[in-house]
Amino acid sequence: MRAFLAVPVDTETTNTLSHIAEQLQQTEWGKRIIWFPPQNYHLTLHFIGGKVDPVKIQKIADSMPNWFAEGMSHFEADVLGIRLFPTPQKPHTLVAALDATLLMQSLVREIEEQIKPFGFTPSKKAFRPHISLGRIPGDLEPESIHLPEFAAHLQDVWLEVDRITLYESELTDNSPIYTSLAHCQLETYD
Repeated sequence: MRAFLAVPVDTETTNTLSHIAEQLQQTEWGKRIIWFPPQNYHLTLHFIGGKVDPVKIQKIADSMPNWFAEGMSHFEADVLGIRLFPTPQKPHTLVAALDATLLMQSLVREIEEQIKPFGFTPSKKAFRPHISLGRIPGDLEPESIHLPEFAAHLQDVWLEVDRITLYESELTDNSPIYTSLAHCQLETYD
């Protein structure tokens, strides 16, 4: 089973990002991007694996209600702008990059601690928070992708980080199909 832990993207942010994606699709290079459907937008906090025993996934799902027993507050994460990922020179994905705040990094470390008892180790890669918007085909030259100012630098766009969802991911020829298996809410104070 292929699975990951992520923050689902709230409706307002999904609408903002899909509107930007629609505008970018009108560009010459944007017509060549394989755009992801807005319902697939998410912020991956930890990729569990591509071939994981379903029993282990169920154990993670069962443990999620007990995560953050000491409390973990919800927060907002700034969406900085549209970027080429992982690097502008060798991109494979067009993403909305988020600010990697200490709070966001703390949340990732806490999740890694929660799944450690099930045999999963922390990621060796630096956490670079992003929401994937589309796949860049290998034959599209990075130099031909010119991000307009309205997309490169976003103002007043943020992600509500108020719950964590465990997703199953089924790969298809087009877009992956994500199925929510379990979630846990972060504390809110209304």
